Amino acid sequence: MTGEPDLIALLYRADWTRLSLSAEVNDGSTLLVAPGKRYRMQTGEHVKGCDGDRPWELCHRTAAEGTAGEVHMYGGPEPPLRPLLCPAWLLASSRLEVRGRVSVCGRDALHVMATPRPSIRSSRGLIRLPDGGAEVIVDAELGILLSLAWLADGQAADVTALVSLELDPVIDPAQFSPPPGSLIAEESFDEFLGPLGPIVGAVKTAAGLAAGGLGAWIRYSPLGYRQPTTDTGDTETAIPRDDPAPERAPDGRPAGPPVSGAVLRLLQERGTGEFAATLHQWYDYGAMLSQLPAGARRTGFGGLGLLADAISERQPAAHLVSTLRIGGPGQYQIDHAYDLRRGPKTIACDGQHRWQVYADRVVVGPAGPPPSDIADLADASWLLGCWLSGGAPVMAAGRPAYLINVARGGADWAISLMFPTAVAVVDAELGILLRLTSYLGGKPVQRCELRDVTAGAGDFQATIPPDLPTVGETRRTDGGPPPPVSFPVKAASVVAQRVAQEAAKAARHLLRRFDPR
Repeated sequence: MTGEPDLIALLYRADWTRLSLSAEVNDGSTLLVAPGKRYRMQTGEHVKGCDGDRPWELCHRTAAEGTAGEVHMYGGPEPPLRPLLCPAWLLASSRLEVRGRVSVCGRDALHVMATPRPSIRSSRGLIRLPDGGAEVIVDAELGILLSLAWLADGQAADVTALVSLELDPVIDPAQFSPPPGSLIAEESFDEFLGPLGPIVGAVKTAAGLAAGGLGAWIRYSPLGYRQPTTDTGDTETAIPRDDPAPERAPDGRPAGPPVSGAVLRLLQERGTGEFAATLHQWYDYGAMLSQLPAGARRTGFGGLGLLADAISERQPAAHLVSTLRIGGPGQYQIDHAYDLRRGPKTIACDGQHRWQVYADRVVVGPAGPPPSDIADLADASWLLGCWLSGGAPVMAAGRPAYLINVARGGADWAISLMFPTAVAVVDAELGILLRLTSYLGGKPVQRCELRDVTAGAGDFQATIPPDLPTVGETRRTDGGPPPPVSFPVKAASVVAQRVAQEAAKAARHLLRRFDPR
């Protein structure tokens, strides 16, 4: 629509940490927001807020008549009313259609319909667009949502909306702190777990001791570790350093110019293309564990620290190679050029069925998404939930691309972005990720890279070995939650022992995964 603001950029750049507003919500709650991650939200007698550093919640259930009650403080700042104030979640794997301009709460706004678009990625995240889509009202200046209606069968099934909005109100800063005279209770992780707290403590100690024993074995064993054998003859063992570590501004955002609207639209609109490529993955476990905080190193009488030192000294970066064919949403084949001890060597899906090829059998079941790290390469729209900067044109894998600095910010945790910062290289034609290099303490610790990229996968047909027995996949189909599991506190020592055994087993599996012996 001519003259309309860039909707993608508007939603992406909405920033609740810089807002100053007072609002009423249709559920009767009131909201105050001030710059610096300060807020106060009240629904009846229930009050929660943040002074910019620590969130707090006023619990009246323990208050005597005439007293201020008990305040629980926990974690770090999180956005209040997240679906409205952090609208970038709408950009992942969705189609957006502007229906026109409207006026809501005295604000100029855009009426937008959001519907899911086909994607190779599975739906995940704190907020998910339902199958029926959503009808939203977007503030044309701030980018926040003034109204959000979940749709089912074309009708609004649930609505969250602001019924009044005032910008730059006069606010007493004291409202963002716990009420005077409140009893302050710090929420620890063990307290959060309630009766599981003693078990967690025992597990920490037992798992730490198990890790320490494993670390000693790694450090002093003459066997060492080998790189995985591959069919490509590739001998690259260190993470390439062609992407410099991104610098960060004081607020944690990546330094550099803002990403252009054209690059943002490429990430949001292109979706899952059809392509074939060779995937190279590096994991530098030594560099990761060298950054282990001092507090974590002391867990279990120093066992985890010993494990970290041992791996840092003896384990180089693992380099894995696979071939990919992506035929669009629901169609893919992944062939690993290395042997996983327990995982499938090939995973293929034709949109109806998925085959997982092991050394001795083929497991077949209903269609499902590929591993999340590979799906994130094929559909890069999840990056719009992160803080981005840069976007300079570059050449990568012989293809025009854009170089983007990434900081996770408030984005959902993902295997693709386990660490605070990364550098992404996005194909200018297909919109896929050609490279993603993650950094920890200024060191590259993880990298995924596509090479030999060709657009299009032809007529897609999964290639399955015919000489292996086929078995059905065991999967729960009723969609219900798993049955409850009881953890009596008196069994803490037994549970700790079992978890320690499993922790040691998992660690051995992790380290031996790349050792075919």
